Amino acid sequence: MDIETIPRKGLDEVVEAEVAKRTERRLEHSGGEPAEAESLIRSTSPFFGEVVCVGMRWLKGDGTHRDNVICESSEHGTLERFFDVVNHESAQSVRFVHYNGLGFDIPFLIVRAAHHGTKITNQKFTDLRRFSYKSHIDLMQFLANWDFRGRVSFDIACRSFGIPSPKEGKVTGATVGKAFKEGNLEGIKQYAMEDVEATHKLFEKLRDYIS
Repeated sequence: MDIETIPRKGLDEVVEAEVAKRTERRLEHSGGEPAEAESLIRSTSPFFGEVVCVGMRWLKGDGTHRDNVICESSEHGTLERFFDVVNHESAQSVRFVHYNGLGFDIPFLIVRAAHHGTKITNQKFTDLRRFSYKSHIDLMQFLANWDFRGRVSFDIACRSFGIPSPKEGKVTGATVGKAFKEGNLEGIKQYAMEDVEATHKLFEKLRDYIS
């Protein structure tokens, strides 16, 4: 699974001041364009950003799979639909596979669900314990052996295993906000599923080594 996020509008003055402070610190540390730095700060925090799309692939025991991409007109609608799926009795025994999901996607979804009052009844989804693959299989953590010094980007992980990088399309993580402003929801959906496809391929390379 994979999520796409965008900057959130309507933040109050204190929160906007915090965004400005973090943007300034990032520019001092890494340089770059102010608008891009601000967009990144907003999109990567559940306090400053929101979920625009969730891509999923359900892997079945017979080797087949079923894709589902959720991208409603509002974040609330997207989260309600997503957690309807996650909370269903048929999903109570699944494990969730992602890349850096424990560090980003899953906490982001939980915080935004709490913001809207969206219920999460699947306890495996909210089981964020580290050093375990019982509920979540975070491929980044597996490859790094839970050591932050060994972490690499999803792009590098894919390339090192000979998997086409999903970061080369017309829409990328850095341009999701722009695509949303332009009304290009189909492009965002396609990018989300390209990430899911690459995550699935990486998982197939690693699954026999994950206990």
